[in-house]
Amino acid sequence: MAQVVRVVSSLADVDGALQDLDINNTYEADQVRFQLDERAPLQDAAAISLRTHPGRHGFILVNPELLKCKSKTKGTLEESFNNMLDASLERMNQEMEGVEASIAFLKVLVLYDDKQMAQMAPNGPPLLERNRGVQHAIYPHPPFPEDPSFEHATPQQRVPYQHAYGTQQERDEAAARDRRAQRALWHAKLRILEARQSILKDKRSEMMSKMRVEFKRIMEEPSDLGVGYADYEFPPLA
Repeated sequence: MAQVVRVVSSLADVDGALQDLDINNTYEADQVRFQLDERAPLQDAAAISLRTHPGRHGFILVNPELLKCKSKTKGTLEESFNNMLDASLERMNQEMEGVEASIAFLKVLVLYDDKQMAQMAPNGPPLLERNRGVQHAIYPHPPFPEDPSFEHATPQQRVPYQHAYGTQQERDEAAARDRRAQRALWHAKLRILEARQSILKDKRSEMMSKMRVEFKRIMEEPSDLGVGYADYEFPPLA
């Protein structure tokens, strides 16, 4: 009886072929040979590889080199994927640790009272110099034109000079505004970092989910992966 060659992509195909040919015993192994489909999914090829060994008494696989390429492709791709995923998670964890440390620090700062803030280095010019400088004016439109021509006068006429605050109350109020401004800035940064923290958590979860789904699809879909030899290292997954 002439040997039949059946093209298979999975162990299920092998079982189906044996059933079709009514082969139930090992001594009937010489009645059929199997040929691995070039586009067999890597996952199915790997399952076939687990049941394939050098020997004389099994069902002969006519293209073992293809199975070898499929198996090697699956192994190297899995290793590259896992290394990339680990590196990505490590970078995200490091970023998350930095954000969490900054959030913890800001949560302490926003609770500072006036006495604690007074011990910090001052910001802005000295209180004795606050609010001084040349006089400024607003030019609303109307009554001024949309692009006003600013005043021009003789060289002897200058824009008036505005003096610094003249009373202690004004200077104290300026210092109080500094504290309010600092607290508001700390609160704003805290809100931004907490939003960033939430995004990073969602991003981490989304990345893990989407990448694993995509990799599973790559492993299970028919493709030319492993149909021959390839450069498994270049370019690296990064």
